[in-house]
Amino acid sequence: MKRILLLSILLISSISGFSQEKGWALGAKIGDPSGLNIRHYLNNDKNAIEVNVGVYGGIWGLRSNYKDGAFDGAGFSFSGVYLWHNEMTTNLKNYYGFGAQFTSRSYYVPDGTGKKEIPTTGLGGLGQVGIEYFLPSSPISIFLEAGAYVELVPSILYFHPQGGGGVRLNF
Repeated sequence: MKRILLLSILLISSISGFSQEKGWALGAKIGDPSGLNIRHYLNNDKNAIEVNVGVYGGIWGLRSNYKDGAFDGAGFSFSGVYLWHNEMTTNLKNYYGFGAQFTSRSYYVPDGTGKKEIPTTGLGGLGQVGIEYFLPSSPISIFLEAGAYVELVPSILYFHPQGGGGVRLNF
């Protein structure tokens, strides 16, 4: 497994001699949510549309109050975000954006014999900020980001912090 990972990194690093965005980026994030993202750059890399899919509530809010019960586990998340980018240095950019997020997760309410599981799906707004470093002479970038999800349906104004870090392959 280590050999496959090392060979993959070497192959990806040798694909291109450029460190800037190309038009698309494919990445993986560890945090909340954890998962995969794909980004399409627009307007000479000043804006982007990003789609994320992954595990929701696995780090922050694994066990948190929700409606008349509490979450006790992770679920699924799908989001779309429109981003604005600002170049700080040749290889360093910051970004911020807003979008929507769909979640699917179970919460538990006490009943006379223990806890009753209630599957739920949510829809709300998402805001995020981040910083991204593009490795010199490589299509790889490393990012850190933070944000928040505010659910509108079914639990109005349920707040969930989000953030994490990861890597992207720009092509």
